[in-house]
Amino acid sequence: MISKTIYQTWSTQTLPDKLEKLHNKMRLKNSLYEHIIYTDSQMNDYINANADKDIKDIYWKMKHIVARADIWRYTILFNNGGVYLDIDSQINNSLDDLIQDNDRAIITPEIHENLFIQWGLIFENNHIILEKTLNNILEDVNNGINRNDHHALTVKNYAKAIFDVANENNLEFEWIHPEEQIDKTYEFKNSSFKIVGNDYNSHFSFKHKFNHLLRNRPKGTVASTHWTQHEGSIY
Repeated sequence: MISKTIYQTWSTQTLPDKLEKLHNKMRLKNSLYEHIIYTDSQMNDYINANADKDIKDIYWKMKHIVARADIWRYTILFNNGGVYLDIDSQINNSLDDLIQDNDRAIITPEIHENLFIQWGLIFENNHIILEKTLNNILEDVNNGINRNDHHALTVKNYAKAIFDVANENNLEFEWIHPEEQIDKTYEFKNSSFKIVGNDYNSHFSFKHKFNHLLRNRPKGTVASTHWTQHEGSIY
């Protein structure tokens, strides 16, 4: 069973009033879920206390907060299970309409071919896809691969893990455009994953209307602040 916990992370737990109201609406629709926001320092503490040494080592090699947050999200869901959501994304509806008791993982395709959304994640603990994702990242870092490509290091390696699990278990699985994807569960050994359509069947939204307030900038502008583009090597 997938833990009824929603994890997010940001530099502070003090959020703009409008965003806090948005979170309150999300909590009302998901009253049985615990909602936890980790600050950067709490994220660091979690990794130090709960990650295996090799994962901890690559986490601290990351030079940019987004890469660290990616490793943290995979790690905390592998350890605990639950739901992860980027702080500038939102949950629109009750998760009970999406997540069933027998679900072990739910994934949804990106519009970009052969990629899957990881700004929102839904997994039970100890799921093989998350284990393989972390191992893929670890292998790349140990071999100096994707040093300058954050997207390949932490996003494409998540997709690779999904395809590897499918191939290793002889599943007839392929990426389908999210607007065409129908709900389907793939079972293997003692686990499974379910794939659903666009943005978790519209239960999630990529960017909420107040995301610009997180970076204290006018709507529609870009600033080089927390969780924006990083120039140079990632590790």
